[in-house]
Order: sequence, then structure tokens, then C-alpha cells
Amino acid sequence: MRPASLETSLLEFFHRLRDAGVPASMVEVVDAFHGLRHVELGDRAQFRAALAATLVKRGEDRASFDVLFDVCFPLTRGEPPSGGGAAETGNGARDGDQAGAAGAGAAPGDRNGQGVDRAETAEPGTELLEALLDALRRDDEAAMASLAALAVDSLGGMAGQPEGSERYFMYRILRQLELYRLIQLAMAGGLGADPLQAGSLEARLERERLQRRLEEFRRMLAERVRHRLAAQTGAESAAALYRERQLEDVDFLGASTSQLGELRQAVRPLARKLAARVAAKRRRRHRGRLDVRRTVRRSMQYGGVPVDPALRAPHATRPDLFVLADVSGSVVEFAEFTLSLLYAMSRELGRLRSFAFVDGVDELTGLLAASERGLDLRATFARANVVAGDGHSDYGQVLERFSERYGGDVDGRSTLIVMGDARGNYRDPSVRTLRRLRERSRRVYWLNPEPRAEWDTTDSVMGLYAQHCDRVFEVRNLRQLADCVYEIG
Repeated sequence: MRPASLETSLLEFFHRLRDAGVPASMVEVVDAFHGLRHVELGDRAQFRAALAATLVKRGEDRASFDVLFDVCFPLTRGEPPSGGGAAETGNGARDGDQAGAAGAGAAPGDRNGQGVDRAETAEPGTELLEALLDALRRDDEAAMASLAALAVDSLGGMAGQPEGSERYFMYRILRQLELYRLIQLAMAGGLGADPLQAGSLEARLERERLQRRLEEFRRMLAERVRHRLAAQTGAESAAALYRERQLEDVDFLGASTSQLGELRQAVRPLARKLAARVAAKRRRRHRGRLDVRRTVRRSMQYGGVPVDPALRAPHATRPDLFVLADVSGSVVEFAEFTLSLLYAMSRELGRLRSFAFVDGVDELTGLLAASERGLDLRATFARANVVAGDGHSDYGQVLERFSERYGGDVDGRSTLIVMGDARGNYRDPSVRTLRRLRERSRRVYWLNPEPRAEWDTTDSVMGLYAQHCDRVFEVRNLRQLADCVYEIG
């Protein structure tokens, strides 16, 4: 049900900003009303900019502002997002009519088995990626807006799931789209076709332009998901997802942008506390064996009674950690949190070697050691060889390549930690390779950011891998991550 007036909608918006932790005083509210007199209220971009200029004082609050703006002032049917023109793709599908767009033959199949039935030879998301690549090259914002709506419809799986959050649905969509492939496809078909031109200034400028447009498409996806959530659950329920709650209980896959920033800031203090707890646990666990000779000497001053037994100093046996992190889709943020925490605690945990993978695997130990504030894995895609084939997650192939290249370094002192959702796109999971790694190593742990109830659904093979792991952890938030690292340490 729509608010009775613009003033009512604005007051509701101001209250929700305060509930989400964005400071909006009465003076700023009055300024916002005055500012709206000087803009065209029918222009969504001007309307948003005027409110942001008067209400947002901190950069970290802009993401919350944008989320709640989309919730409180959703797009009407047929209206293009962000003040664009009438959004149409090459097949004539309008932005507000996703059903027509799907019928035009652009919707790919859903990897979870809920999508449109396509030809057997077409891979999920391939046709949509090709259309998006064409729109990116032409800077066609209207086509990008239509494709964002189509991606949410065909890949989001939002129907009948009112309990899901924006982050959860974005995770599902990005896991199937795998947008980072677009830059590779674009450069391979353009300037990157000639190896001599791959490092040229023109090629770098083109890559940067495509990356900016791709970030704009991500914003369109998030905006469309928020509009759909508001339509399905109501503005009140959608806004409640962004209210403040205990930071350690915020799900990695369901956190807002501002919450993700707060989580990153909380990693280092958490690492210091965990390091102290792990060190104390290790001292209690390793007291050392009895030193008989020193004990007998001490007993002479007590008449031969061993009142004060002497213990040998324990030998340090910290294991070598091999961390294998899935960096595909939205799982990259979970991997970044966990790697940053493990790296900050490496003095207590032992020697740390880190590896990233999608369908190829590459070692990132040098990059991680050179970073003082933790590793931003998104920035390493261009430098790390994590994509070996089509860019779809392939746990079986990754395990085999890891075993071939680095398996010789794994021995009885090594602890292998695998981080990922165990979704291999229905490919051979190569469980036998994980079993061989388990036989050679000291311990094998698996950290999964998905809810336990979603394991072994669709293309997840978590149950098969769990048989060859010492422990499998559900790690959805900072509290579970801390408990997991403490137990491993």
C-alpha cells in the first residue's frame, strides 16, 4: 500500500535511516525538505541526489542511504532505474516487463534447476553474459538495466522466499553469472586478442572502462533486488534487514555494504583476542614431559622427596597451514575475512601458505604477506591465475591441480583448510584426491559459509567431502569464524 503523500514517505524514510544507524537530525530533515524545492521531483536521480546531499555526512553511510532509498521509494512498473530512458534491449523487452524479456529467449537456465529450459549445449548464463558484454561495449545503460531485471528474474529465485536478504539473492545471482569472466571475454575479443597489445596503454584504459561499467551493472542488480524484496515483503520488512544488530552475528552473505566495512574493521581486534586465547590453550595443552634427572636433584633438598617435579620444555609443534580459498562469486568476501584473520594470527598458528581458486588454482602467499591491511582478493584476479577454463567453479579439478603442484609439500606437519561452498556445478568432485591429501596431512578442515540446511542441495557435494575431513564448520558470521579458528588453533 502506497503512502498517502510524499511528506509521509519522506518522514518514514528519515525514521528508517535513524533505525539503520545513519544520523539524520531534525535540522538536516528540514534542509532536505528545503532542498527538494529546487529539484525536479519526477527525476529520480535528482531526487536521490538532493536527499543524499542534505542527509549523508559520512561516506560509510551512503550505502545504507541508497538501500533504504530504494526500499522506501521503489521503482514503478515500467520505470527505468536511476533516471534512465525507456529501457529496451535489442529484442524489445522493456525494463518493467521482465516476463516479456524472458519470453524473448534471453533467459539462461538456472544452475539450481529452477531456470528456463534451454538447449542442451548452452551453458547457464552464457546467453545473458553475451548480451551484457555487447551492452558494456556499447555503453548502453538502458540495455544494462533491462538485463539486470532479467538476471534477477531468471537467476535470483526470489519467488516464494520472503525470508531471504539482498545479500543472499545477490550471492545466488553472481554465483551463476560470474561477471569477472566478462572482462576476459571483452579483452579476448578486442585489444587483448594480440598478446603484444595486452599490456598497452589502450588495453589498460579499455579494461578500466569495462570494470567501471561492470560495477554500475552490479549496482543495478542490487537496486532491482531491493525493489523486488520491498514488493514481496513490504517496505517495513525489507527495511528491517538493515537495522543495527550484533556485528558478530551478521551473516557474511547477508550483510549490507556498511556492515561489511564494520566487519573488516573488526577483524584485527578479533585476531589479537584470538591469538591470546590460542596461546593460552597451547600452554595448557603442552606442559612437557617429566625430567627425571632434574627432579631427583631437586628432591635432595627435601630429603629425597620429589616435592617439586621438573618438566622438560615442550617442543614447538605448530603445524604448517595450507589454506585453499574459493574466490568465485560472493564467496570472495568470506574468503577475504577468513584469510585476513588467519594471516593476522599466523604467529600463533604457524607458517601460512594461501591459495585461491575458481577452476584454476594459484598461490597468493607472497601477495598476502606484502599486504599490511589484509588481502583484497578482488584486486588479485588480474594478477592471479585462478581461472583455467570456462570460469565456473570446479572443486574436483582444483583439488587435482593443487595435489599435482603443491601436494609434495603437504606432510604430517601440515593442516589443510578448504574454504568454500562445495558447489562444483555438477562436475566430478574428485573425492579421491581429497582422500589422498587427508592421508598425507595432519588435519583437514572445511569452512562453508552457507547455512547447513543448504548443504547437499542442487550442486552442493559437501557431504562427500565431509567424509574425508576431520571437521566441517558452518561459518556464516564472525562469531562462528572466531569459534572455528580457536578450535583449529
